[in-house]
Amino acid sequence: MPKVIWISNLRVFATLTVIMLHCAAGGIYLMGKIPNSWWWICNASNAFGRFAVPVFVMLSGYLLLGKYKNLTEFLSKRFSRIFIPFLLWTIIFMLWGNYFGLIPAEKTKFELLDILKKVLTGGAGGSGHLWFVYMLLGLYLFSPIVSRWITQATDQEVKFFLIMWFIACTVYPYFEKFLGIKSNFEIRYFSGYLGYFVLGYFLGNLQINLSQRKVGFISLAVFLISWLITFVGIFFSTVSNNKAYESSLFDYLSPSVILMSISAFLTFKNLLNIEILPTLTAQLDKFSYGMYLMHLIPMKILSRQFQINFKWIHPSIGIATQFILTTIICYLVIFILSKIPKSSWITG
Repeated sequence: MPKVIWISNLRVFATLTVIMLHCAAGGIYLMGKIPNSWWWICNASNAFGRFAVPVFVMLSGYLLLGKYKNLTEFLSKRFSRIFIPFLLWTIIFMLWGNYFGLIPAEKTKFELLDILKKVLTGGAGGSGHLWFVYMLLGLYLFSPIVSRWITQATDQEVKFFLIMWFIACTVYPYFEKFLGIKSNFEIRYFSGYLGYFVLGYFLGNLQINLSQRKVGFISLAVFLISWLITFVGIFFSTVSNNKAYESSLFDYLSPSVILMSISAFLTFKNLLNIEILPTLTAQLDKFSYGMYLMHLIPMKILSRQFQINFKWIHPSIGIATQFILTTIICYLVIFILSKIPKSSWITG
């Protein structure tokens, strides 16, 4: 598939946003323990980045579904490109956690069973962010089946699936949370991140009878409103939970985050299909997966060894500084590694 500008722009923006989100995350658990303005900055920054993971899944769905040819080619090229770097970085996180990490919980016993457990369950060396890759690998394994279905399905059938997915992700949990009603209708088969996978394919191929400019600006407005709902909603949820951080109603499969993800996708597709610093964007796009895999290591070193985190001077300064330094370090490391033969095994 030829390079599409808006896809590169969106992938780079989402990657950078994930790094920013994690730089801000430390403060969201400290309501009442840090100044209110500090907490709001961390909360708003963290909430802003919630679209990123769903958008990664949507982009994968758009780029993969409908293009499947045969299982051997898919496993050798597509799946292995995600799995092998993930496995290598899991091992790197284990080693880093054992020899350089400061938290005992991040250490791994050098015993086969414990290593296998960490690889299968995640979190080795404090690599909690890799949960996303576990989820994505599952979707990749399922994509040959979904791809066959989606090429044969009618537009109406795809819309039906997406409507049922939205109901399964939103209506059911809210009924149980607020009304105490737990339905026995079994529609969980429609739930989960598979919906984002199909949604990416659907929106990527969707033609809307409005000018791209109008669609882009409407999408941008929806994104900002959804972001506002998300971080204000988290505030009220946290207050009602005795100031212990509570965001279960605003997770990646919640209505406001689904709207953020859809609107971000459509904003870039319709409004930002333009070259922005093309050389740098192309490099960041190429290195985005590797940067995602490794970013928690420099981020934690900056925070633990140098105290450069949201508490440094002021959250607006601390988060920005930690984010910029983490991004630069990740870029340079992946750039250097990319010069090694067969480096795609570790850089992605």
